[in-house]
Amino acid sequence: MNEFAARCGDAGAIVVRQGDPISNVVAGNRGRHLHQTQMPLELPSEAAANAAITVGLFFGGRSAEHAVSIRSAATLHAALRSAGYWVVPIGIERSGTWRYMPLAARSFPSSVDPNACAVMFAPNGAGQLLACDASGRAVDLPRIDVAFPALHGPFGEDGRLQGLLETCGVPYVGADVLAGAVTMDKEVAKRLLMQAGLPVVPYRLHRRGQPLPTWQAMSDSLGPRLYVKPASLGSSIGTAPADDEVAFARALAGAGAHGDKVLVERRVIGRELECGVMDSEDGPIASVVGEIRAGTADAFYDYDAKYAADSGATVDVPARLDAETNRRIRAMAVDAFKALGCRDLARVDFFLGEQGELFVNEVNTLPGFTTISLFPRMFAATGIAIDDQVRRLVELALARA
Repeated sequence: MNEFAARCGDAGAIVVRQGDPISNVVAGNRGRHLHQTQMPLELPSEAAANAAITVGLFFGGRSAEHAVSIRSAATLHAALRSAGYWVVPIGIERSGTWRYMPLAARSFPSSVDPNACAVMFAPNGAGQLLACDASGRAVDLPRIDVAFPALHGPFGEDGRLQGLLETCGVPYVGADVLAGAVTMDKEVAKRLLMQAGLPVVPYRLHRRGQPLPTWQAMSDSLGPRLYVKPASLGSSIGTAPADDEVAFARALAGAGAHGDKVLVERRVIGRELECGVMDSEDGPIASVVGEIRAGTADAFYDYDAKYAADSGATVDVPARLDAETNRRIRAMAVDAFKALGCRDLARVDFFLGEQGELFVNEVNTLPGFTTISLFPRMFAATGIAIDDQVRRLVELALARA
């Protein structure tokens, strides 16, 4: 057994020699023995632990939101374990390589280990994970019953991973291929939302290769205060305000570094609000509404404001709203969820203007689950604790299997 296979199989994994059929690896072995490398499940009996569903938790990824994804996965890992699931952590490097990273301690890793066992799904293996090296050796790893992507942005939230999971016959939490692709592209999502009669922030689209727009032309059309953002990224990465020609040119270049499509939007002066949506037996339900306060009236809720401890940004859950505005936001959140074909969960972001005008900003089908993220906090304030949130999401995915 070479060093690669030894590292992957140090818990007694089966090593298949070159030429052995993959079916021999998959048949009759769920890789349950490798769960011995993880922390024990805190369940009332050994029988309950052995019967536990195995959840593949995917995190990291190739997008610029790699670090945020790891922080979301840390929260989800703890919640899934507390809810009674075996968890198979699969970290995805920025290069795209999948790494099997079982936890033997309480702390969740802060990065994807490039030396951990590289893995893939077995063809027609219905969730069976394999590790293979260049010589053709295969190591049997756990079979996962359901995938839980904790990935944000391209290559995780945009339908590509979901397509792979469907091809491999693995049920998964979250939007399907189409809804993931549609919501990831903010410009396409805006068109569909408008078609459904929902108000969106006025915008213009710039595509790479077209003549560069000027701030003057955009401000004449949209107003003097603008936002420039990539069409397919979250966490405010690549997004910047632009109130003059110099700032606009800089913002356009920054957003353009993250994709071929850039949105130029009117900068709405007012309040930034969010509402979670989760599927239930009776259809989608909306959480209480949360509000983000960036610190000052002119502050921009950028990446640092969202995730830095000393940013000065605060959140109110629930938001201080009159009953009618609260009702409108929750109803529009469910309408947006349905209009874009979402399922399981989503976070819908809104702007509330100074004159009471309400706009759907965007819809996130894999919202953040960091310790400061609003989605889990809003549903906790609604009466659904995070353990129950993940349990419901796993059950929804398994019901489609």
